[in-house]
Amino acid sequence: DYFDRLAHGSGRGNSPSWLLEACMPRPPLTLHEGVAYGAHPRQRLDLYLPPPRRSPHRLVVFLYGGGWDAGARGTYRFLAQAMLACGFAVAVPDYRIFPEARFPDFLHDSAAAVGWLHRHAADYGFDGGRMALMGHSAGAYNAAAVALDPSYLEQAGVSPELVRGVVGLAGPYALNPLEYQETREIFAPSRSDPSRAHVVRLVRPHAPPMLLAHGGIDRRVLPINSRRLAEAMRGAGNDAHLRLYPRHGHVGLLLALANPFRWLFKALDDTVAFLDTVLAPTH
Repeated sequence: DYFDRLAHGSGRGNSPSWLLEACMPRPPLTLHEGVAYGAHPRQRLDLYLPPPRRSPHRLVVFLYGGGWDAGARGTYRFLAQAMLACGFAVAVPDYRIFPEARFPDFLHDSAAAVGWLHRHAADYGFDGGRMALMGHSAGAYNAAAVALDPSYLEQAGVSPELVRGVVGLAGPYALNPLEYQETREIFAPSRSDPSRAHVVRLVRPHAPPMLLAHGGIDRRVLPINSRRLAEAMRGAGNDAHLRLYPRHGHVGLLLALANPFRWLFKALDDTVAFLDTVLAPTH
């Protein structure tokens, strides 16, 4: 994947904003930067809002990747701008990371951000009852785990039914993190109950619909992860849409969502179509 090579060739890994900031369109927006959803310094979020309108905007909460030991909300402005241009409000929260935090701290933070956004929706003019989670890599893991294990949102003081859908981009859902050196210590607290850290094993009936997208040449997180989660979701009677994009790798899948590269393949179109369906008004 050209974009993967370009990103990693710069030495900046999974942070693609350096490539995109200069060429992104600038849709009109209001940015509330560094809003606290908790007391910890990393419990902050950026909230991007389109121009006000008569009806509240639908909200997408984007959880970035970084292997649970890196990442910063400010590097994903390009993704927020792409989604804003498609008519969505976007929240990008930071969350606690290793070594200060371990499993399930980052999942509690992800759920806490959702809870805060639900409670403050009227203050910012978005629809707190029409919310979807979206994540890339470790962030896709976080999004799926929070959506599938009701305890995280319940402990955050909101109903698990609040999440109307999940867009997972190249998530390590089939990973047993205790088997790999780079994640073993991060997930050490799950040794007493390993199933809680294994997303595929969290699948339950009546889970929110999911769009599971993966690059066909992803060697960082293999496409079998999305295939297995899709199979488990469907096996439990849930709605799961699997999309494999054969020419793209791990970072390239995320970059291709940005408007300058929309013509390359259908990732953004597929994502917007899914979100339009799951975030449609209910009567």
